[in-house]
Formats: sequence, structure tokens, C-alpha cells
Amino acid sequence: MKEVSLLEMIGRSLAKVAAGAGIAAVLIWLTYVMLDVGHMQSGFTLPQSSY
Repeated sequence: MKEVSLLEMIGRSLAKVAAGAGIAAVLIWLTYVMLDVGHMQSGFTLPQSSY
């Protein structure tokens, strides 16, 4: 009978939380960038586009 250590359980749950938070952060950032580009064509998010 294989025993799973407490550290391993904590590590796995932390990895799941980190993966979920990372995906959520990327989605929120993409949405923000799309809204920003759509509403303000001043080149705020992309400074190189003003040249």
C-alpha cells in the first residue's frame, strides 16, 4: 500500500491552483488587451505602433 506524503499532496494541490490562476490571469490579460486595442488606437499597449 503506497502512502502519499503530505508534502506531495500539498504540492499537487498547489500546482492545480497555480495552473488555474495562470489560465485565469492569461484570459483576463487577453481580454484587457483586446478591449484596450479596440477602444484606444493610441498605441498605449503597443508603443512601437506609433512609429
